[in-house]
Amino acid sequence: MFHKKEGDKAVKRVVFALIIVLSMASLADYVPEKWNLEARKAFADQRFGVFIHWGLYAAYAQGEWYLFNSRLNEEAYSRMLDGFCPSKFDAKEWVRVVKASGAKYITITSRHHEGFSLWPTKVDDGYNVANTPFKRDILGELAAACKEEGIQLNFYYSLMDWHRLDYPEGSCTRAIRGRKGKCLNDYASYKRFMLGQIAELLEYGPGNIWFDGEWDHPKTFDWEYDEIYDLIHSKKVLVANNNHKALRPKEDIQLFERDLPGENESGYSKGQEVERFAPLEQCDVIQKNVWGYKIGEENFRTPEEICSMVVRAAAKNSNLLMNIGPDASGRFPKPAVESMLKAGEWFKANGEAIYGTTGLGLIKNSDGTETALTKKGEEVFKIMLKPGSYPEVNR
Repeated sequence: MFHKKEGDKAVKRVVFALIIVLSMASLADYVPEKWNLEARKAFADQRFGVFIHWGLYAAYAQGEWYLFNSRLNEEAYSRMLDGFCPSKFDAKEWVRVVKASGAKYITITSRHHEGFSLWPTKVDDGYNVANTPFKRDILGELAAACKEEGIQLNFYYSLMDWHRLDYPEGSCTRAIRGRKGKCLNDYASYKRFMLGQIAELLEYGPGNIWFDGEWDHPKTFDWEYDEIYDLIHSKKVLVANNNHKALRPKEDIQLFERDLPGENESGYSKGQEVERFAPLEQCDVIQKNVWGYKIGEENFRTPEEICSMVVRAAAKNSNLLMNIGPDASGRFPKPAVESMLKAGEWFKANGEAIYGTTGLGLIKNSDGTETALTKKGEEVFKIMLKPGSYPEVNR
């Protein structure tokens, strides 16, 4: 005879086991094609990428959530459309810095939660770069520069939207001033808009589409992902979704926001099991505590930190996506460039222990240091990690 608590625990164990079985069965129903598996491996082999958060919010210099955090009126905020003119933007210079840093790919916010698009999309209400004084196709120029230098380009795409009125009102969008009572809550219309934009983005030839913002709605909300993911896969492009959940069928990359896979210390990935069959990616920030440029935040990661973070991620069999927020002029912050270029010198000398490796784990040493283990072929690399120092590679 069970006590009530013991009975409850037993029921929970059975339910949990059933969820796992159903999840595995669901994943088993989806069989990735050969191109997909090859693209997953190629993505994982890169190990280090640069995230770029850039939009109208750069002009306010208060981070990418400025509209939400400051409880601004959306209509007043969006007038910056007429003031967006990054006169120093140079896609080739961005790519030069990224390549020299040792990173192998870029993931840029094609459209963040504010709803502004960095390319001349034909399917929105005009809230895009073509209707700014700048007018130039930012994503097109970046795609050309990346192709020239052999850097893969990926696109972040926000599911959540603080601008469009057909977007179904969610927990965050309710807080945006100027929207209350105006939302049409028409997901069919909003999904048509997203599919149209995603089709345009796929024409630039990205490596993956990186979704964010699902958590604006409860678990019961049906995003109807099958149609969205099938469109992306039809162009032989991978799918990633920063939803802080286990992978669904047709999602190719498991993401961890500011959290090493399996450590789950930040809270974003609490309880998230690490998938063993898909590439992993941890994203983090170089200008601490903010993704979009913030003029008052002067605390940037050092090159030693950047290298150590990539090493720790690689030991966990994960990529690291390090974010930089360009300012309103279109330039990377100077401290970020300095740190990335110095980190690149380390990767030039030690990249063999990182790129194309398999992670074998992290060992916590008794003196407070760590040893990261990676493997390539039959060769095992032991990488010593000490706070404030560059990683030391031993074969």
